[in-house]
Amino acid sequence: MPISAMTQEAPVVAPVKTLVEAMTREETATTVSHPTSVREQELQQELETLEVVQDHLSKPELWRRRTAYSLVTDDYRIHHLTAGTLRGDNKLGVAPALFQSTDDSQVVSVLHVGKSLCGHPNIVHGGLLATILDEITAMTAIPNLPGKSGFTANLNINYRHPCIADQFVIAHSELTSTEGRKAFVKATLKTIEGTLLADATALFIAPRIPVAQITEQLNQAKAAAKTESEQQAQP
Repeated sequence: MPISAMTQEAPVVAPVKTLVEAMTREETATTVSHPTSVREQELQQELETLEVVQDHLSKPELWRRRTAYSLVTDDYRIHHLTAGTLRGDNKLGVAPALFQSTDDSQVVSVLHVGKSLCGHPNIVHGGLLATILDEITAMTAIPNLPGKSGFTANLNINYRHPCIADQFVIAHSELTSTEGRKAFVKATLKTIEGTLLADATALFIAPRIPVAQITEQLNQAKAAAKTESEQQAQP
């Protein structure tokens, strides 16, 4: 999925979107998301006062704050897993505080996981944690790949501790190495207090052709298969 340079505002392209649209422009007073509920407003206020957020804000020479999913259009948002489907009260209840290192080698995201994201009672589903780790590793890998686009080829996760719902967590990813069209990344997911919830390693690969072209080919193949199936079903 094509993505423009991460250090400047990019034009909106629909409908194809990318994981790394979370980091298309620096966050300013005009780009911070506006809470849509009382609960989200409360979480936003709490988020901004967290020590980890304040610490990163105090080091502009090392970290740049980014606006999460700033280029996901309203029309596409309802189809976007983390910017739409999983967002809302008792889910991912507030836009994350997102920071990118000035050398593009690391990303930190502080986010809130709600009570409606559980598997076991009051324990966040492991698949949700995997989604967070997939996204945070992508946010580091893809800007370091040719064409600034790529796919998850491999994601290995070690679950270290149950994640209790209704708390803020810190996702951190760091580029390990690059090799041609490959980017290797490692990541951790911790509580605000520092308890390690999970860690991961990931491999991302840049496609040989533009992702928009891949998507078009897949859509055409799907349509052709549907047509063939309908023809075979006719008497």
